[in-house]
Amino acid sequence: MYGYIYSSLSQRKDPIDIIIIGLGFMGFGFLSGIAHIPGLRIPLIISRRPQETVDFLIDKGFNAVVEDDSKKIKDNAQKGLISVSSNLDLISTYENKYVIEMTGTVNYGAQAALATLNSGKHLITMNPELQSTLGTQLKEIADTKKLNITDVYGDQPGSLARLMYHSKMMGFRPIVAGNMKRYRDNYATQEKMKKWAEDKGLAVRQTVSFTDGTKQAIEMTLVANYFGMDILRPGMKGIQVDNIRDTLDAFKDEAIPDEGIVDYAIGINLFPGVFVIAEHTSPHQQKYLKYLNMGDGPRYVLFDAYHLCHLEVANTIAQLELTGKESVNNGSKPTTSTIAYAKQDLNIGDVIDGIGGDMVRGDIVRFEDGKNSVPVGLSEGALVIKNISKDSPIDLQSVKLPNNTATKLWKGEHVETE
Repeated sequence: MYGYIYSSLSQRKDPIDIIIIGLGFMGFGFLSGIAHIPGLRIPLIISRRPQETVDFLIDKGFNAVVEDDSKKIKDNAQKGLISVSSNLDLISTYENKYVIEMTGTVNYGAQAALATLNSGKHLITMNPELQSTLGTQLKEIADTKKLNITDVYGDQPGSLARLMYHSKMMGFRPIVAGNMKRYRDNYATQEKMKKWAEDKGLAVRQTVSFTDGTKQAIEMTLVANYFGMDILRPGMKGIQVDNIRDTLDAFKDEAIPDEGIVDYAIGINLFPGVFVIAEHTSPHQQKYLKYLNMGDGPRYVLFDAYHLCHLEVANTIAQLELTGKESVNNGSKPTTSTIAYAKQDLNIGDVIDGIGGDMVRGDIVRFEDGKNSVPVGLSEGALVIKNISKDSPIDLQSVKLPNNTATKLWKGEHVETE
Protein backbone atom coordinates (compact mmCIF):
# COMPACT_ATOMS: atom_id res chain seq x y z
CA MET A 1 0.00 0.00 0.00
CA TYR A 2 2.76 2.46 0.90
CA GLY A 3 4.57 1.63 -2.34
CA TYR A 4 1.40 2.41 -4.28
CA ILE A 5 0.88 5.69 -2.42
CA TYR A 6 4.47 6.83 -2.82
CA SER A 7 4.69 5.96 -6.51
CA SER A 8 1.33 7.64 -7.19
CA LEU A 9 2.52 10.87 -5.54
CA SER A 10 5.87 10.69 -7.32
CA GLN A 11 4.22 10.40 -10.73
CA ARG A 12 1.88 13.36 -10.34
CA LYS A 13 2.28 16.11 -12.90
CA ASP A 14 0.74 18.71 -10.59
CA PRO A 15 1.16 18.63 -6.80
CA ILE A 16 -1.74 18.32 -4.38
CA ASP A 17 -2.20 21.76 -2.85
CA ILE A 18 -3.05 21.73 0.85
CA ILE A 19 -4.07 24.79 2.84
CA ILE A 20 -2.85 24.64 6.44
CA ILE A 21 -4.80 26.38 9.19
CA GLY A 22 -2.64 26.88 12.27
CA LEU A 23 1.14 26.67 12.46
CA GLY A 24 1.88 25.50 15.96
CA PHE A 25 4.24 22.74 17.03
CA MET A 26 2.60 20.05 14.87
CA GLY A 27 1.77 22.40 12.01
CA PHE A 28 5.38 23.36 11.50
CA GLY A 29 6.45 19.74 11.87
CA PHE A 30 4.09 18.80 9.04
CA LEU A 31 5.14 21.72 6.85
CA SER A 32 8.83 20.96 7.24
CA GLY A 33 8.26 17.21 6.86
CA ILE A 34 6.51 17.22 3.50
CA ALA A 35 9.51 18.93 1.93
CA HIS A 36 10.81 15.35 1.69
CA ILE A 37 7.63 13.88 0.15
CA PRO A 38 6.80 14.20 -3.55
CA GLY A 39 3.45 15.39 -4.88
CA LEU A 40 2.39 17.59 -1.95
CA ARG A 41 2.62 21.37 -1.71
CA ILE A 42 1.64 24.03 0.85
CA PRO A 43 0.73 27.26 -1.00
CA LEU A 44 -1.12 28.93 1.86
CA ILE A 45 -1.06 29.01 5.66
CA ILE A 46 -3.91 30.68 7.51
CA SER A 47 -2.75 32.08 10.82
CA ARG A 48 -4.30 34.52 13.26
CA ARG A 49 -0.88 36.22 13.46
CA PRO A 50 0.31 36.27 9.83
CA GLN A 51 3.32 38.55 10.13
CA GLU A 52 4.58 36.68 13.18
CA THR A 53 4.16 33.44 11.23
CA VAL A 54 6.08 34.82 8.24
CA ASP A 55 8.91 35.99 10.49
CA PHE A 56 9.03 32.55 12.10
CA LEU A 57 9.14 30.76 8.73
CA ILE A 58 11.86 33.01 7.37
CA ASP A 59 13.89 32.41 10.52
CA LYS A 60 13.52 28.65 9.89
CA GLY A 61 14.77 28.96 6.32
CA PHE A 62 11.48 29.09 4.40
CA ASN A 63 10.45 31.69 1.84
CA ALA A 64 7.20 33.25 3.04
CA VAL A 65 5.18 36.44 2.63
CA VAL A 66 1.89 37.91 3.85
CA GLU A 67 -0.58 37.75 0.95
CA ASP A 68 -4.38 37.97 0.64
CA ASP A 69 -4.87 37.70 -3.12
CA SER A 70 -5.70 34.20 -4.42
CA LYS A 71 -4.06 34.70 -7.81
CA LYS A 72 -0.86 36.01 -6.25
CA ILE A 73 -0.90 33.09 -3.81
CA LYS A 74 -0.99 30.68 -6.75
CA ASP A 75 1.84 32.55 -8.47
CA ASN A 76 3.85 32.53 -5.23
CA ALA A 77 3.40 28.79 -4.90
CA GLN A 78 4.83 28.26 -8.39
CA LYS A 79 7.93 30.15 -7.24
CA GLY A 80 8.32 28.10 -4.05
CA LEU A 81 6.98 30.93 -1.87
CA ILE A 82 4.52 30.22 0.96
CA SER A 83 1.75 32.79 1.41
CA VAL A 84 0.35 33.54 4.86
CA SER A 85 -2.94 35.25 5.71
CA SER A 86 -5.46 35.53 8.53
CA ASN A 87 -8.38 35.55 6.07
CA LEU A 88 -10.52 32.41 6.28
CA ASP A 89 -12.36 33.54 3.12
CA LEU A 90 -9.31 32.48 1.12
CA ILE A 91 -10.37 28.88 1.72
CA SER A 92 -13.20 29.44 -0.75
CA THR A 93 -11.35 31.64 -3.25
CA TYR A 94 -8.12 29.63 -3.56
CA GLU A 95 -8.57 26.71 -5.95
CA ASN A 96 -7.73 23.40 -4.28
CA LYS A 97 -9.45 20.37 -2.69
CA TYR A 98 -8.01 19.88 0.79
CA VAL A 99 -7.70 21.92 3.97
CA ILE A 100 -5.88 20.62 7.02
CA GLU A 101 -6.90 22.24 10.30
CA MET A 102 -4.14 21.95 12.94
CA THR A 103 -5.06 24.64 15.45
CA GLY A 104 -5.63 22.40 18.47
CA THR A 105 -8.55 24.68 19.38
CA VAL A 106 -12.26 23.98 19.42
CA ASN A 107 -13.94 27.32 18.72
CA TYR A 108 -11.54 28.70 16.11
CA GLY A 109 -11.16 25.16 14.78
CA ALA A 110 -14.94 25.01 14.33
CA GLN A 111 -14.88 28.29 12.41
CA ALA A 112 -12.14 26.97 10.14
CA ALA A 113 -13.95 23.66 9.67
CA LEU A 114 -17.20 25.35 8.68
CA ALA A 115 -15.39 27.67 6.29
CA THR A 116 -13.77 24.60 4.68
CA LEU A 117 -16.95 22.56 4.28
CA ASN A 118 -18.96 25.58 3.12
CA SER A 119 -16.31 26.07 0.44
CA GLY A 120 -16.90 22.55 -0.85
CA LYS A 121 -13.52 21.26 0.30
CA HIS A 122 -12.51 18.11 2.15
CA LEU A 123 -11.65 18.68 5.81
CA ILE A 124 -8.61 17.03 7.37
CA THR A 125 -7.95 17.75 11.02
CA MET A 126 -5.10 17.07 13.37
CA ASN A 127 -7.36 18.10 16.20
CA PRO A 128 -9.08 15.31 18.17
CA GLU A 129 -10.35 17.99 20.58
CA LEU A 130 -12.49 19.40 17.76
CA GLN A 131 -13.44 16.01 16.37
CA SER A 132 -14.57 14.51 19.70
CA THR A 133 -16.57 17.64 20.56
CA LEU A 134 -18.13 18.61 17.23
CA GLY A 135 -17.02 15.95 14.76
CA THR A 136 -20.46 14.37 14.44
CA GLN A 137 -22.09 17.72 13.66
CA LEU A 138 -19.36 18.49 11.13
CA LYS A 139 -19.69 15.04 9.58
CA GLU A 140 -23.40 15.63 9.07
CA ILE A 141 -22.58 18.81 7.14
CA ALA A 142 -19.83 17.03 5.19
CA ASP A 143 -22.12 14.12 4.30
CA THR A 144 -24.79 16.53 3.04
CA LYS A 145 -22.21 18.15 0.79
CA LYS A 146 -20.67 14.80 -0.24
CA LEU A 147 -17.34 15.77 1.31
CA ASN A 148 -14.93 13.87 3.53
CA ILE A 149 -13.99 14.70 7.11
CA THR A 150 -11.12 12.89 8.76
CA ASP A 151 -8.59 13.14 11.52
CA VAL A 152 -5.11 11.86 10.71
CA TYR A 153 -2.75 8.96 10.93
CA GLY A 154 -0.02 9.98 13.33
CA ASP A 155 -2.28 11.06 16.16
CA GLN A 156 -3.19 8.06 18.31
CA PRO A 157 -6.83 7.77 17.10
CA GLY A 158 -5.70 7.40 13.49
CA SER A 159 -2.90 5.06 14.47
CA LEU A 160 -5.35 2.91 16.42
CA ALA A 161 -7.80 2.88 13.51
CA ARG A 162 -5.01 1.64 11.24
CA LEU A 163 -4.04 -1.09 13.74
CA MET A 164 -7.68 -2.13 14.12
CA TYR A 165 -8.09 -2.61 10.37
CA HIS A 166 -4.71 -4.30 10.13
CA SER A 167 -5.76 -6.83 12.77
CA LYS A 168 -9.03 -7.51 10.95
CA MET A 169 -7.15 -8.13 7.71
CA MET A 170 -5.27 -10.90 9.51
CA GLY A 171 -8.50 -12.53 10.72
CA PHE A 172 -8.40 -11.19 14.29
CA ARG A 173 -11.46 -9.84 16.08
CA PRO A 174 -10.44 -6.72 18.05
CA ILE A 175 -12.01 -6.48 21.48
CA VAL A 176 -9.91 -3.75 23.19
CA ALA A 177 -8.50 -0.68 21.46
CA GLY A 178 -5.87 0.76 23.76
CA ASN A 179 -3.74 3.81 24.34
CA MET A 180 -0.33 3.57 26.05
CA LYS A 181 0.82 6.14 28.55
CA ARG A 182 3.78 6.38 30.93
CA TYR A 183 2.43 8.81 33.52
CA ARG A 184 -0.79 10.49 34.59
CA ASP A 185 -1.70 13.11 37.19
CA ASN A 186 -5.38 14.06 37.28
CA TYR A 187 -4.52 17.31 39.04
CA ALA A 188 -1.68 18.50 36.81
CA THR A 189 -1.38 22.29 36.70
CA GLN A 190 0.43 24.71 34.46
CA GLU A 191 2.88 25.50 37.25
CA LYS A 192 3.67 21.80 37.75
CA MET A 193 4.18 21.17 34.05
CA LYS A 194 5.91 24.40 33.01
CA LYS A 195 9.47 23.11 33.25
CA TRP A 196 8.66 19.87 31.46
CA ALA A 197 6.86 21.75 28.69
CA GLU A 198 9.78 24.12 28.19
CA ASP A 199 12.19 21.20 28.04
CA LYS A 200 10.15 19.49 25.30
CA GLY A 201 9.37 22.69 23.37
CA LEU A 202 5.62 22.30 23.93
CA ALA A 203 2.95 24.74 25.02
CA VAL A 204 2.24 24.30 28.71
CA ARG A 205 -1.52 23.94 28.08
CA GLN A 206 -0.82 21.10 25.68
CA THR A 207 1.42 19.44 28.24
CA VAL A 208 -1.15 19.72 31.03
CA SER A 209 -3.84 18.15 28.82
CA PHE A 210 -1.51 15.21 28.10
CA THR A 211 -0.75 14.73 31.78
CA ASP A 212 -4.17 15.09 33.42
CA GLY A 213 -5.77 12.50 31.12
CA THR A 214 -7.85 14.92 29.05
CA LYS A 215 -6.05 14.30 25.78
CA GLN A 216 -6.19 10.56 26.29
CA ALA A 217 -9.92 10.62 27.01
CA ILE A 218 -10.55 12.78 23.94
CA GLU A 219 -8.56 10.44 21.71
CA MET A 220 -10.27 7.33 23.00
CA THR A 221 -13.66 9.01 22.61
CA LEU A 222 -12.86 9.52 18.95
CA VAL A 223 -11.85 5.86 18.48
CA ALA A 224 -14.90 4.56 20.35
CA ASN A 225 -17.26 6.71 18.30
CA TYR A 226 -15.70 5.77 14.97
CA PHE A 227 -15.90 2.03 15.62
CA GLY A 228 -19.07 2.04 17.77
CA MET A 229 -17.19 0.74 20.82
CA ASP A 230 -18.04 0.95 24.52
CA ILE A 231 -16.19 1.55 27.81
CA LEU A 232 -16.15 -0.66 30.89
CA ARG A 233 -16.80 2.25 33.24
CA PRO A 234 -16.62 6.07 33.34
CA GLY A 235 -13.00 7.09 32.85
CA MET A 236 -12.13 3.60 31.51
CA LYS A 237 -10.47 0.92 33.62
CA GLY A 238 -6.91 2.15 33.19
CA ILE A 239 -4.40 -0.54 34.05
CA GLN A 240 -0.86 -0.39 35.43
CA VAL A 241 1.51 -2.78 33.64
CA ASP A 242 5.22 -3.42 33.26
CA ASN A 243 4.94 -4.92 29.79
CA ILE A 244 2.31 -4.45 27.11
CA ARG A 245 1.56 -8.19 27.10
CA ASP A 246 0.46 -7.87 30.73
CA THR A 247 -2.74 -6.27 29.39
CA LEU A 248 -4.01 -9.75 28.53
CA ASP A 249 -4.21 -10.74 32.21
CA ALA A 250 -5.53 -7.32 33.22
CA PHE A 251 -8.62 -7.68 31.00
CA LYS A 252 -9.14 -11.46 31.07
CA ASP A 253 -11.86 -11.40 33.75
CA GLU A 254 -13.76 -8.43 32.32
CA ALA A 255 -17.09 -8.93 30.55
CA ILE A 256 -16.25 -7.22 27.27
CA PRO A 257 -19.25 -6.53 25.03
CA ASP A 258 -19.34 -7.79 21.45
CA GLU A 259 -18.66 -4.33 20.05
CA GLY A 260 -15.43 -4.10 22.08
CA ILE A 261 -14.13 -1.37 24.35
CA VAL A 262 -11.56 1.40 24.42
CA ASP A 263 -9.18 1.66 27.36
CA TYR A 264 -5.60 2.50 28.30
CA ALA A 265 -2.50 1.15 29.97
CA ILE A 266 0.06 3.02 32.07
CA GLY A 267 3.61 1.87 32.64
CA ILE A 268 7.01 3.49 32.85
CA ASN A 269 8.37 0.93 30.39
CA LEU A 270 5.63 1.38 27.79
CA PHE A 271 6.14 2.94 24.41
CA PRO A 272 4.10 6.04 23.49
CA GLY A 273 2.04 4.00 21.07
CA VAL A 274 -1.20 2.05 20.69
CA PHE A 275 -2.31 -1.52 21.24
CA VAL A 276 -5.16 -3.84 20.36
CA ILE A 277 -6.24 -6.95 22.23
CA ALA A 278 -7.77 -9.26 19.64
CA GLU A 279 -9.09 -12.79 19.44
CA HIS A 280 -8.22 -15.43 16.87
CA THR A 281 -10.43 -18.48 17.38
CA SER A 282 -9.06 -20.67 14.60
CA PRO A 283 -7.12 -23.59 16.18
CA HIS A 284 -4.97 -23.70 13.04
CA GLN A 285 -3.97 -20.05 13.40
CA GLN A 286 -3.41 -20.44 17.14
CA LYS A 287 -0.74 -23.02 16.32
CA TYR A 288 0.97 -20.60 13.94
CA LEU A 289 0.66 -17.70 16.37
CA LYS A 290 2.28 -19.76 19.14
CA TYR A 291 5.15 -20.53 16.76
CA LEU A 292 5.42 -16.76 16.11
CA ASN A 293 5.83 -16.13 19.88
CA MET A 294 2.43 -14.46 20.22
CA GLY A 295 1.29 -16.74 23.07
CA ASP A 296 -1.24 -19.54 23.45
CA GLY A 297 -4.33 -17.52 22.55
CA PRO A 298 -7.13 -17.18 21.84
CA ARG A 299 -6.41 -13.56 22.83
CA TYR A 300 -3.33 -11.73 21.61
CA VAL A 301 -1.80 -8.28 21.94
CA LEU A 302 -0.89 -6.38 18.79
CA PHE A 303 0.82 -3.03 19.18
CA ASP A 304 2.56 -0.21 17.40
CA ALA A 305 5.40 1.08 19.54
CA TYR A 306 5.10 4.62 18.22
CA HIS A 307 2.89 7.15 16.53
CA LEU A 308 4.98 9.65 14.60
CA CYS A 309 2.50 12.53 14.67
CA HIS A 310 3.09 15.01 11.82
CA LEU A 311 5.31 12.62 9.84
CA GLU A 312 2.35 10.32 9.16
CA VAL A 313 -0.15 12.98 8.12
CA ALA A 314 0.82 12.73 4.45
CA ASN A 315 -0.56 9.17 4.42
CA THR A 316 -4.01 10.49 5.34
CA ILE A 317 -3.93 13.07 2.54
CA ALA A 318 -2.73 10.54 -0.03
CA GLN A 319 -5.28 7.94 1.07
CA LEU A 320 -8.06 10.47 0.78
CA GLU A 321 -6.91 11.55 -2.69
CA LEU A 322 -6.41 8.02 -4.01
CA THR A 323 -9.28 6.11 -2.36
CA GLY A 324 -11.71 8.66 -0.90
CA LYS A 325 -11.41 6.87 2.47
CA GLU A 326 -10.98 8.70 5.78
CA SER A 327 -8.53 7.64 8.49
CA VAL A 328 -10.85 8.21 11.45
CA ASN A 329 -13.65 10.58 12.45
CA ASN A 330 -16.25 10.94 15.18
CA GLY A 331 -18.91 8.98 13.31
CA SER A 332 -22.63 9.63 12.96
CA LYS A 333 -23.78 7.85 16.14
CA PRO A 334 -21.35 8.56 18.99
CA THR A 335 -21.22 6.05 21.83
CA THR A 336 -19.07 8.14 24.18
CA SER A 337 -18.16 11.72 25.02
CA THR A 338 -15.46 13.49 27.01
CA ILE A 339 -16.97 15.68 29.70
CA ALA A 340 -15.45 18.23 32.06
CA TYR A 341 -14.61 17.40 35.69
CA ALA A 342 -13.54 19.98 38.27
CA LYS A 343 -9.88 19.72 39.31
CA GLN A 344 -10.60 22.06 42.22
CA ASP A 345 -13.61 23.59 43.92
CA LEU A 346 -15.19 26.06 41.51
CA ASN A 347 -17.20 28.99 42.84
CA ILE A 348 -19.94 31.20 41.45
CA GLY A 349 -18.36 33.81 39.20
CA ASP A 350 -15.34 31.74 38.17
CA VAL A 351 -14.59 31.62 34.45
CA ILE A 352 -13.33 28.19 33.46
CA ASP A 353 -9.94 28.08 31.76
CA GLY A 354 -10.66 24.99 29.65
CA ILE A 355 -8.50 22.17 28.31
CA GLY A 356 -4.95 22.31 29.62
CA GLY A 357 -5.80 24.73 32.41
CA ASP A 358 -5.83 24.41 36.19
CA MET A 359 -9.59 24.22 36.73
CA VAL A 360 -10.94 21.27 34.74
CA ARG A 361 -9.90 18.02 33.13
CA GLY A 362 -11.77 15.81 30.70
CA ASP A 363 -12.74 12.16 31.05
CA ILE A 364 -14.69 9.71 28.94
CA VAL A 365 -18.24 8.57 29.71
CA ARG A 366 -20.97 6.82 27.75
CA PHE A 367 -22.72 9.26 25.45
CA GLU A 368 -26.12 8.90 27.13
CA ASP A 369 -24.58 9.41 30.57
CA GLY A 370 -22.88 12.63 29.46
CA LYS A 371 -25.85 14.36 27.86
CA ASN A 372 -26.40 16.71 30.82
CA SER A 373 -22.70 17.48 31.30
CA VAL A 374 -20.41 20.05 29.70
CA PRO A 375 -18.16 18.63 26.98
CA VAL A 376 -14.62 19.53 28.03
CA GLY A 377 -14.07 20.99 24.56
CA LEU A 378 -16.72 23.62 25.27
CA SER A 379 -15.64 24.43 28.82
CA GLU A 380 -13.24 27.30 28.09
CA GLY A 381 -14.86 30.62 28.95
CA ALA A 382 -17.84 29.05 30.70
CA LEU A 383 -19.14 31.11 33.63
CA VAL A 384 -19.80 29.19 36.86
CA ILE A 385 -23.31 29.99 38.16
CA LYS A 386 -23.53 27.26 40.84
CA ASN A 387 -20.73 26.10 43.12
CA ILE A 388 -19.05 22.92 41.89
CA SER A 389 -17.11 20.54 44.13
CA LYS A 390 -13.69 19.18 43.22
CA ASP A 391 -13.82 15.94 41.18
CA SER A 392 -17.47 16.49 40.23
CA PRO A 393 -18.63 16.31 36.63
CA ILE A 394 -19.71 19.78 35.52
CA ASP A 395 -23.37 19.76 34.58
CA LEU A 396 -24.96 22.16 32.14
CA GLN A 397 -27.08 23.77 34.86
CA SER A 398 -23.99 24.85 36.81
CA VAL A 399 -22.44 27.03 34.10
CA LYS A 400 -23.29 29.48 31.36
CA LEU A 401 -21.51 28.45 28.17
CA PRO A 402 -19.99 31.14 25.96
CA ASN A 403 -22.12 32.12 22.97
CA ASN A 404 -19.65 31.26 20.23
CA THR A 405 -19.43 29.20 17.02
CA ALA A 406 -18.59 25.96 18.81
CA THR A 407 -21.44 26.06 21.32
CA LYS A 408 -23.94 27.09 18.64
CA LEU A 409 -22.89 24.21 16.42
CA TRP A 410 -23.06 21.79 19.36
CA LYS A 411 -26.58 22.99 20.18
CA GLY A 412 -27.68 22.51 16.58
CA GLU A 413 -28.18 26.22 15.91
CA HIS A 414 -27.55 27.84 12.54
CA VAL A 415 -24.00 29.11 12.49
CA GLU A 416 -22.37 31.79 10.37
CA THR A 417 -18.60 31.69 10.48
CA GLU A 418 -17.21 34.54 12.54
